[in-house]
Parts: sequence; structure tokens; C-alpha cells
Amino acid sequence: MTPTMKYLLLMAALVLSSTAAAAEEADSTRRRWLAETELTLEASGTAASGDFAPLWLTANRYGLSSVAPYSGYARVRVERDIAHDAQRDWRLGYGLDLAVAAGHERIGIVQQAYVEGAWKCIRLTLGAKQLPMETKNPELSSGALSAGINARPIPQARLDIDWFSFPGTKGWWKWKLTCAYGWMTDGRWQEGWVADGSRYAKNTRYHEKALYWQFGRADVFPLTYEIGLRMMAEFGGSSYNVQTPRAHEGQKTVYEHDNGLRAYWDALLCRGSDATDGSNPNVSGNHLGSYVMQLKYHGEKWQARAYWERFFEDHSMLTVQYGIRDMLIGAEVTLPKNPYLSSAVLEYLTSTDQAGAVYHDGTHNLPDAMAGRDDYYNHLHYAGWQHYGQTLGNPLITSPLYNEALGFDGIDLSHHLHFYNNRIKAWHVGLSGDPSAEWHWRLLASFSKNWGSYALPQPDPRRQIYTFAEGTYRPRWAKGWEGALGLGFDHGSLIGNSFGGQLTIRKRLALGK
Repeated sequence: MTPTMKYLLLMAALVLSSTAAAAEEADSTRRRWLAETELTLEASGTAASGDFAPLWLTANRYGLSSVAPYSGYARVRVERDIAHDAQRDWRLGYGLDLAVAAGHERIGIVQQAYVEGAWKCIRLTLGAKQLPMETKNPELSSGALSAGINARPIPQARLDIDWFSFPGTKGWWKWKLTCAYGWMTDGRWQEGWVADGSRYAKNTRYHEKALYWQFGRADVFPLTYEIGLRMMAEFGGSSYNVQTPRAHEGQKTVYEHDNGLRAYWDALLCRGSDATDGSNPNVSGNHLGSYVMQLKYHGEKWQARAYWERFFEDHSMLTVQYGIRDMLIGAEVTLPKNPYLSSAVLEYLTSTDQAGAVYHDGTHNLPDAMAGRDDYYNHLHYAGWQHYGQTLGNPLITSPLYNEALGFDGIDLSHHLHFYNNRIKAWHVGLSGDPSAEWHWRLLASFSKNWGSYALPQPDPRRQIYTFAEGTYRPRWAKGWEGALGLGFDHGSLIGNSFGGQLTIRKRLALGK
């Protein structure tokens, strides 16, 4: 055999061995990803006695719920949590979540469909994904004021830069950033649901940006402090049946918003104007957001945190010139492991001020401007801060799906996508416990006093109580199975009285096993 032939045979052997190694590694990765991909089968049914299901049987479930007294769904979810790659620089996650429902806004529901990739602290998410709340317990809190877990996920392209240390601070000062663009998917539903002549919007774009700071190192000192600014916007698309300031009384118009690149830039920088602004330009689209803070104690056996959120609409409450009167303030304690109580949450929410009751744009004759009557969650062009009729913020501020219960003096408010009850004061308590490895329970109780809105005040404040109790059983003898039974009771003059129950059965299994 010639030297050339020997060389060629050696090279062929090396190529074959490397190809076999690469194939074996790829097969190992495929098996690992398959084993880490979880399949969840879920069925849930709700039955209640009132005009609506009790609030906490419906709220803060990412919109996969119905306010109707009788409803149910069957759900299939396939998901690989990106946390499986927590020890790697490069990470991958994906999910597909489908449901068939009765008593909901539609029969077939795409709840989640996303893929996300990350490198170190940078993560890109594409699609609709259920995103957790910042600084609040998703199981026990009443919810966030600007972007919570109450409505269906919004498809978006989302860039998150997770906590990273500011140079030279050795981890004592950390930053976190978010920027996202997406679109609302409920345009057709709005068109079919609203009453004739009522305002609705289609093809609405979504924007979010956020900056958070964290001070402290829990591994050195058990106290950390976080502060953040989170801003959202609805922009673009088309608005229908808009009552413009220059239209004749009762005349409705269609307004086509800018959907070009400039509109995305204006949403990012909070600038531009709408054609209906006239001589007093504001900002194009619907802009809102929250300041958030939390002080957290990281104990070895127990933990505690106090948190505060201040909501704002447009510019009027972006600074403190109008005082700090509206807020959500809360505290959470996580207790050492015991068979009775694991976590407790207490919250207080007030939204009655809204920068005052008077609004007046400056004019040539009267240059003084008064930027009150912020009218939380509402906007002239867009159908409120909602998705499929459920508020994107805190559910104690009554969602449009409940409007038929809010009318008075012969005024019919049903099938109008508007928040007619956004001036409230409320107390909320949440408790949970784990008596054993098989059992988990939680209790929620809320009391609210409701003044309607500045535009349509309630003659007398309406009071409402919302209560909820749930027990979850995960039997050791049936691995991956769990069942949850929830009971809710609402009482008051806001959305009425209702008693109901909800049964949910769930099975989880890994695809690779």
C-alpha cells in the first residue's frame, strides 16, 4: 500500500470517527431535550350560581378563564423550560399550549406558542408566553397595576437583559432591562363583541420597556432593595367608532393610525401625536406604566418583603408634582417549613385620586393647564387597557366583561370596552400552606369600595367582597397527577352575589420517559 493510500485511509477513519462522535453527541442532546420537555394534560370546569363566576375563580389565570357562570376547557401543553439550561451559557426554551373551551370567548384557544433563546444574561423570546409578575406572588397577590397575569398573553418579540452587575460595584448594584414589541390578537373579538356604535380597535400594536435597579448582595447581607420603571403603550392599528373632539355630537369616525417604522420609534421615545389632539398635541397612542419598589429580607429559614407600585397614565403622574396618592402597597412573609402556614400576603390598593378631578388643556385665553382625571385604563382611541375584555392590570379594577352589572339610572353599559369602575379602595389577603408533600391550600379574600369613574361616578359607593379557597392534592401513588378544587363566594352591590366551584385535573409527564 502506497503512502498516499495509507494517508487517505487514515483521513477517512478520522472523518468517520468524528462524524460518529458528532452524531452520538447530537443524539444525546436530542434525548436530553426530549426528557426535559414536559407534556401537561389539563381539564377544568366551573359552575356558579350568579350572573358571573366568583372573581377569584376567573382572575389572574392568564386569561384562560371565563366570567360566565358555567364554563370549562381541556388543555394540552408541551413545554421545555429554559431553566433546564441554567448551568450553560447558551440556553433554549419553547412551548405550545392549546385549549378547547366552552363558555369562553372562542372554542379554540392558542394560549401559548413561543421559542426563546439566551446567552448568559441576554434572552430573546418570540411569540406568546405567560410572563410572571415582578415583585409579587402570582398565587396570592391581587395582581400588578400595569402588566399582570390577568389577561391572555400578547404575542411579541421580547429582549430581556437579566440582572448584571454595574461595573466596579462587585454585585452591589445590578441592572435589568426589557424592551418588547408585539400586537394584540383580540381585534376580531372586539368587533364582534361590542354593542353597535361602540368603540373598538383592530391590529393594535404593543410596546413595553423597563429598567430595574437592585442594591445589595444577599450572600453578604440579607437585605436587598429594588426599584424599577415599567412603561407600556398601545399604538398603531385602526380605531373604530371614535367620538373625536371636532366631530358633531353623535358622529363616529374611523381613525387609521400610523403603522410604519416611525410609529415604533415614537412608541419607544414616548413622542408623536394623534390627529385628534388638535392644537394640544399629546403623545401618539395609549401610554401608561408603573414605578415599582421592593425591600426584601433573605433569611435562612424565613423570608419577607415589602413592595410598592405606583401606576401612571401619560405624563401627569410620571413625576410627583400631583402628589403620591394612588398606589398598591403590600407585604409578604414566607415562614419556616411547618404543617400549617407557608406564606402570607397583605395588600392595599387605592386609585381614587388620578391626579385630581379637574382636567383642562392650556389655551390662548386661559394658559393654565391642569392634568387631572387620568381615567385609568381608558383611552380615546383604544378600547381600554384590556385583552379579550380582561384587564391587563389589576382585576380589582373592574374589567369590561362585567360592565352589564355596572349600569344605573337606566344606563346600559354592557358590551362597551371601557373601564367604568376605576376609582376604588381595596384590601386583599392571601394565605397558603403545605400540610404535607401531597397537599397544598390557599385562601384569598378581598374587600373593595368602588366609586365608578370621574366621567360616570356611582351615586353611592358600591361595596364588594371576593373570597376564594382552594385545595390541591398530588398523590404519591399516582405520579404526575394532581387535582384542585376551588370554591369562591362574592357578595356585594358591584357585580352581585355568586357562589361557585371549580375542579381542575392535571397530568404531567416527560416526553422522553
